[in-house]
Amino acid sequence: MKKDVKATLIIFIITAFLEIFAFNFSTWRSMASDTVTLAENVVTGEELTFYTEVFDINGPVKNVDVDLNVENHDLAYVSVILTDEGDKYEYSTPEYTVCNGIRRSGFSNIYPFDDVNTIQVKVRAEEGCIAHINSIKANAHISMDIKPFRVLIIFMILWFGYMICTHSFIHEVYLDEKKGWQKVVTAAFIIGFVILGSFISKADKVLLNNPWPHHSQYQELARNISEGRVYLEDQYVEPALMEVSNPYDTIALQAEGIPYSMDYAFYNGHYYVYFGIVPEMLFYYPYYKVKGVDLPNYKVMFMLYVMLTAGVFLSVSGLIKRYVKSLPYVFYIMICACTLFTANFVYLTARSDIYNVPILSAIAFTFIGTGLWLTSLNTEKKLLKRLYIAGGSFAMALVAGCRPQLLIISGIAIILFIFEDGIKKRRLFTKESLIETICFCLPYVIVAIPVCLYNYLRFGNILDFGATYSLTTNDMNHRGFNMNRLLRSLYCYLFQPVVINTDYPFLEASKVDGNYMGRFLYEYTYGGILVANAMLFSLWMGLVTGLKKAGRPVRMIVVFLVVSGIIIAGFDANCAGVLYRYTCDFAPAFILAAALMWMMYLDRSRNITDYMFASRVAYICFVMAFAYAFMTFISSASVVCLENDNRQLFYTIAAYFKL
Repeated sequence: MKKDVKATLIIFIITAFLEIFAFNFSTWRSMASDTVTLAENVVTGEELTFYTEVFDINGPVKNVDVDLNVENHDLAYVSVILTDEGDKYEYSTPEYTVCNGIRRSGFSNIYPFDDVNTIQVKVRAEEGCIAHINSIKANAHISMDIKPFRVLIIFMILWFGYMICTHSFIHEVYLDEKKGWQKVVTAAFIIGFVILGSFISKADKVLLNNPWPHHSQYQELARNISEGRVYLEDQYVEPALMEVSNPYDTIALQAEGIPYSMDYAFYNGHYYVYFGIVPEMLFYYPYYKVKGVDLPNYKVMFMLYVMLTAGVFLSVSGLIKRYVKSLPYVFYIMICACTLFTANFVYLTARSDIYNVPILSAIAFTFIGTGLWLTSLNTEKKLLKRLYIAGGSFAMALVAGCRPQLLIISGIAIILFIFEDGIKKRRLFTKESLIETICFCLPYVIVAIPVCLYNYLRFGNILDFGATYSLTTNDMNHRGFNMNRLLRSLYCYLFQPVVINTDYPFLEASKVDGNYMGRFLYEYTYGGILVANAMLFSLWMGLVTGLKKAGRPVRMIVVFLVVSGIIIAGFDANCAGVLYRYTCDFAPAFILAAALMWMMYLDRSRNITDYMFASRVAYICFVMAFAYAFMTFISSASVVCLENDNRQLFYTIAAYFKL
């Protein structure tokens, strides 16, 4: 214990050193510089650009600091024009961005070839904006900027790294939910995750008010259902739309000047909502009936995130109780956190739009249902066992009214209740388990009846969810099946490398193109899920070890989940194309499998050498997974991003990486 205390003190000293001398490198670099004022109290004016005079410096220049405010905009752009000892002719540095209110954003180090001969600074404002420039300085003295939150993050990364990678006491504290202090700590983490989820769901300011008409479909449907309709009366249907031979060829509609409502389902002369009905009936419709006003999408996304948090902790806890002998408590929390904050789910929560509501709904119910089924297996009392089975089936059945393709994950019940101990010892579909079998099956029937009725009222077919009637970017009725397109899409979804550069916000969209001789529909992605999310590296480790040390039930579950994930990915790729949000459809299957594999590797009852190696690899993978999730949150690959919609937050975060 004394060794751990001493190590903690050393880590704190290292953290302080990094904060003072590394992250505040510019303070020390500029300390002995002679400041030169290049301009004061000027504006960019009607020409949108201001140039300082060309100053003869004939000496070292280490930085440029611009203090300004911009009218009608948050941003201005600064570049430096130099000649130096290595360059007789002028050259210009890349522009950097200055954001109103973020003083640190006005500063930038520059790196000329030895002494600077001449210097000129250019400030550019956007169209219709005026930048009021208080001062432009070269060799400015940069004050020290100590950021406590950065200190905390670095300290925790180093401290946990040391504790996990050495034989510290942290490995001897096992998960035991009967211990009161563990209940308190777990509750505190859950509350912390919920608070963070609330912040993430509201981070993109544009999405708080449904900026595009088709993002209000659930709100429109609530009003129409309250008046006894399942179609959208307020959506005007152009007569010409009903006369065209193929109303789902939206490119033709645009070319022929026929107005249509983007991303609505169109069928038999009416517009419908093809997004799952369950979020509507759980959130939007009751809220409208009680309060008489629309429920914003971001509030629904937050509520779903809370449900996801509960489901993740329930599922991870259930897997541990069922299949792991002794897991250190720290890894229980880390697996829960890494599952909850895997990049795909962070992306969904941060993008509070209509597309992501049914996806996050299905994911939340999948984790809740899986967790309740596992809890039933770990419960001896018959009444509770039956309630957990029924609750799990009800949650899983609701997936059909959110994102039907995720229903395939319900097949995990076949392993849990029938094949885990062999078909002769199955827990359902026997005379002795009649009540449990009814508890398992009845919720699916109860949910199926209204969902099928809703489909029938809309499209005359109980199994038609309406996706093919969507007026979207392509005609989904005629896409057909194509193996070339499928394999390309699976590569993008599963294996495409991540693109990371050295400049904030670091993560870029992966390149998705090629010589496919047809229409290959895609949006930006952030790399394939099996190579981007480091939490899933345990699946690669499983390929190497052959799952030999895992028991038969674990092998069956992992194989089933991986195959299910591939099937869902293939379904999405063939039906819709390559979109990053669709990776969230198959992410739960892969993540549950990966979480179970990590539990196997981190089981303290294993050989101590193998366990310590696994714990070190796991820690590195978890840190990488959190870093990737963070980068998807700040990335600017999409038009809808923090850089465009919440510049204050975007550049506040940027300041944490400015040395």
